[in-house]
Amino acid sequence: MIRAWFYLLCLAVAASAQAAATNVPAANPWVAGSAYAISHHNSAQTDVTPVDGPTRGKQLTPADVKTVTLLWCSAPLYKHIGEDTVVIASNPMGLIKVRATGEDFELISNVPYPGREEVHAQVTDDKIMAVMADIDAKRRQKQDWRLLFNSWLMYYKLNINMRTMPSGAYAVIDKDGYHYTFYDLHHLVKSFDGNAVAQPLLPVKHANVVSQLPPEVAAGIDKILGINMTYDGHIVVAATGAVIVVDRDLRVIDYQLFPGEHVENSIAVDEDNGVYVVTSVNMHKLVWTGTELSRATAAGAWSSPYDAMPEGEALKMGAASHGSGTTPSLLGFGDDEDKLVVISDGNPDNAQIVAFWRDDIPAGFEQKPGTRSRRIADQIPFKLSKTTVEASPVVYGNGVLVVNSTYPEPGPISMDLISNAFLAGTTRAAPMGIQKYEWLPREDRFIESWSIAAVDNTDLMPPAVSTRNGLVYLASKRNDTYEYFAADWESGERKATWIFPDDSVLWNNWGGITVFLEDGDFLLGGFFAIKRYDTGNLR
Repeated sequence: MIRAWFYLLCLAVAASAQAAATNVPAANPWVAGSAYAISHHNSAQTDVTPVDGPTRGKQLTPADVKTVTLLWCSAPLYKHIGEDTVVIASNPMGLIKVRATGEDFELISNVPYPGREEVHAQVTDDKIMAVMADIDAKRRQKQDWRLLFNSWLMYYKLNINMRTMPSGAYAVIDKDGYHYTFYDLHHLVKSFDGNAVAQPLLPVKHANVVSQLPPEVAAGIDKILGINMTYDGHIVVAATGAVIVVDRDLRVIDYQLFPGEHVENSIAVDEDNGVYVVTSVNMHKLVWTGTELSRATAAGAWSSPYDAMPEGEALKMGAASHGSGTTPSLLGFGDDEDKLVVISDGNPDNAQIVAFWRDDIPAGFEQKPGTRSRRIADQIPFKLSKTTVEASPVVYGNGVLVVNSTYPEPGPISMDLISNAFLAGTTRAAPMGIQKYEWLPREDRFIESWSIAAVDNTDLMPPAVSTRNGLVYLASKRNDTYEYFAADWESGERKATWIFPDDSVLWNNWGGITVFLEDGDFLLGGFFAIKRYDTGNLR
C-alpha cells in the first residue's frame, strides 16, 4: 500500500521534527495507516489529526457536497487500498462502504449486520428522506410540539430503539484492513472486502461476546458501547458494567466488572496498554498485560472517585449519562511531560474538568482541597455546563477544549436524545459556548485560556485539531443553518467559516466526531447521511 506507507513516513518525519511542539500519542501499529482509522482519531482519544485542514471559508452550495443516505453515523472511518481511499460507515442498520478516491463519493455496498437483515430492509433511503422532510417542515414553521412529535415519530418509522441505535457508534480498522464494530447489544462483527476497492465489505466473523461470559456475569451486561485496540492488537470493548478484551477472532480473553457502576462511554488506551474507563462514579485505569486485564496496583492499575450528582439527577436535566459523559482523553506523551487522563465530572454545582495522574503520583504531591482523591492532579469548574459534558475533551499539547452540552430546555423525557437534537437552537434554547483550559506542568494546575460564547453545541460534536496548521475545527449553528468554523488553537481567534448549503437538517452532525479526508475535505456523519464537503481545495 504505497499511500499508507507514504502516510506513515510523513508522520514519522513530522513527529521527529516537531516532537516538542506536537505532543501527540504514538501511532498504534495495529491500527490502519490512515488519518482516521479509529474513532476519536487515535487510541488515546484526543481528537487530534495530522491532516492539513482547510483554511479559507465559504458559503457551501449543494454542488459542494456529496452524500450517502443512512440512519445515523457518529463518524465514518477510512482506509487506503493502494492509491484509493475507502470510507466505512458503521451505523445502526449495518455497514456502508464508499469509494472516496480523488473527488469521488460513490456507494460500493450497504450490508446488514448478521441476523439483522429484516430490519435493514425496512429502513430504506426513501423512508429516511421522508422522515427528514417531515422534520424540516416543522423546524421551518417553528412549531415546537409538532416538531417534538415528528422527532418522536422517527423512533417508530426508522426502527430506532436500544437494540438498534448503539450499533456501530464506535469502530476501528486494523493494519490488515479488517473493520471491527459492535451491533445488536452484545455482538462484535469483523468485516473485510479483501482489500479490493470494488468488492463489498462483508462480515467474515461475528460473535456474541456477552454470551462467552459466565451466565451470572452476562446477566448484568445490557450492551456494548465502546471499542478500542491495544498496542499488541487485541480488541478491547466497554460494556455496561464491564470492560472486555477479545482477540481478533472475537474470542473473549479476559474481562473486569464494575458492579453498581454505569459504564456509558468508550475507552482510551495508552502505548503501554493502560486501559482507561470512566464509570458513573469512578475513573479506572486497567492494564492489559498481554494475557490478562489487570486491576492490580503492582501492574500500574488504579481507581479514583470523582464528583457526581445523585443517581438519576443528571438525566432529569437532559444529560445522557449518570456521571461523566466523556470518553477519557489522554494528555502528555513525551518523556518529560506530565501524563494525565482528562474527563468531565458530574459536580452538582456545575461540571468540572478533572485530570488524573496516569502513572505514579509525583512524590510530594499533596491532595488538593475539594478533590475526591490524591490521584486527581487538578480539577477546574466548567461554568458554562450545569450537567456533565457529553462531547469528549479535545487534548493537544497541554491544552484541553470542552464544549457546553447542557440543554437549557431539554425534551420532556429523560434520555430522549433525538428531540434535543432537533428542538435545541430551533424552538428551544441550545447549549452554547466552549472553553479552553491550559495545564501548567510546573504548577500542577489548570487555568482558563480562551472561550467563545457564540457556539451552538446542539450536535454534541467534539472539535478536532490539525497539527499541520494549528487550527481547531468546530461545529455550530446560526439561524437554523449548520456551519463549521476554524479557530486558532493558541488564541481562539476565528479564522474561517463554512456555512452549509441551506437550513435543512440533512446537514446536522449530531453525536458525531469531526473528521477530514486527507485532502482536507470535511467527512461528517449525523442523522440521515454521511457527507463529503468540498473544502480541501480552499487552503
